Amino acid sequence: MVVGTLRRFSKTGPDSRARQSWIGRTTRAISFGLFDVDTVVVALAGFLARGGILLLLLPSVVLPSVIGLAGVTGVDAFGIDGHPTTWLYEVAAVVSVIAVVWLLLAFVVGSLVDVWLIEAALDEEGSATGRPRPLPELRILLDLAAIRSVLLLPLAAVLTWAGSRIYSATYGELTAPTNLATPLVLRVILDASDAVLVVVLAWLASEVVGAIAARRLVLLGDGVWRSIGGAIMQIVRRPISSVGTVIVSFGASVVAVGMAMAATATAFDWCRVAARAGSPLRIGVGRFALGGDARPVVLILAVLALGMAWAAALALSGIASAWRSAAFTAETAATLPEARTGPVEADLGLSGTTPERSGD
Repeated sequence: MVVGTLRRFSKTGPDSRARQSWIGRTTRAISFGLFDVDTVVVALAGFLARGGILLLLLPSVVLPSVIGLAGVTGVDAFGIDGHPTTWLYEVAAVVSVIAVVWLLLAFVVGSLVDVWLIEAALDEEGSATGRPRPLPELRILLDLAAIRSVLLLPLAAVLTWAGSRIYSATYGELTAPTNLATPLVLRVILDASDAVLVVVLAWLASEVVGAIAARRLVLLGDGVWRSIGGAIMQIVRRPISSVGTVIVSFGASVVAVGMAMAATATAFDWCRVAARAGSPLRIGVGRFALGGDARPVVLILAVLALGMAWAAALALSGIASAWRSAAFTAETAATLPEARTGPVEADLGLSGTTPERSGD
């Protein structure tokens, strides 16, 4: 199914050279992420299921203080001797089960989204997102989930190592804060900057290898380990093109998510300020001020601004995710033998693009 789409994508045409160049592939990926609402919606679903919802919610979350946490948990979390209680272990077990279930669902939803976006990005007929598509085979979904699971193991090891550094930095800032004017999260990141940097690099490497391996599995039908090995070799053999794709695609995602988080954080602060206003507000200046208390109006406007910020955040996240998916799909397709073979020649098993004539 997808291999046939790959052959149609690689058909020789007047703009084939532009599409085979890195700039041409990047331009195609940009148009794929900008001019199709269905594509943006599907990409957004994959982004949210894989943890993007937590990033978008982070600016609207008020972190509790140590005193607040102590008031909620009371003596349930730690005993008099300072050791964790059975209740704390039970809560940790429940949270772990919920995280595992969410991770499994994210793998399934993410695999479906990956297959859909890969085929849509390679479709040349212009109706890639306007017609129904058959569901991928269960084997493909399981293999895609296995790729993501395998690549999570190095990241988990890095998180285990960095956890002690981040915990020490957090404990130190809670007990003896260095600067109360700076948010706690920023102080912890600065104190444990080496550990945070290693975690970010490990996450980026797992995401890049996983994205390429998933596309090699779908396009070539390779197994899990062969797809992962092929993804690593593709990066080694094409370092400049691969790094360029990573910088452009993930850079766009970072900018989009950063702008979305900044907009939602600002609108959320407006809502908090409007909700906590203790004295009546007047709209206008001096004798031109309108009568009555304007606090309800200001609060409604702030809530509307928060809703618009959330809508913009979702749109930007979906566009950036679609762009990133198309960029890695085109980059991977350019390295495969099918990408250099026209449909007729591929069916005949020929490696060249010059047609054979009978009697030659």
